[in-house]
Amino acid sequence: MSLSKKEKTIVFVTMFLVIIPGAISFFLKVGSYFMVEVEEGMSGFVMPFFNYLFVALGFVALFVWAYLKGHFKDIEKPAYEMLDLERSFADSDLK
Repeated sequence: MSLSKKEKTIVFVTMFLVIIPGAISFFLKVGSYFMVEVEEGMSGFVMPFFNYLFVALGFVALFVWAYLKGHFKDIEKPAYEMLDLERSFADSDLK
């Protein structure tokens, strides 16, 4: 089962409605850390900055990996696979 053009558009719009506000809030948070630390000294800025940066880069890497592997081509497939797996477990329990 493949996604129609309308469904693909909905998926991409939803992704961008989540990713773009997340990126904006990330940069605002980093900016606020930077402003506070410039006034007080840079000693406490480095660790929170790199924590935020690595978490954000990890999510971006997972998203790109999933997109390149084709996980967004048929978003219903995993649901059907789980149902089939559950049926096979139920069938094996009955035997």
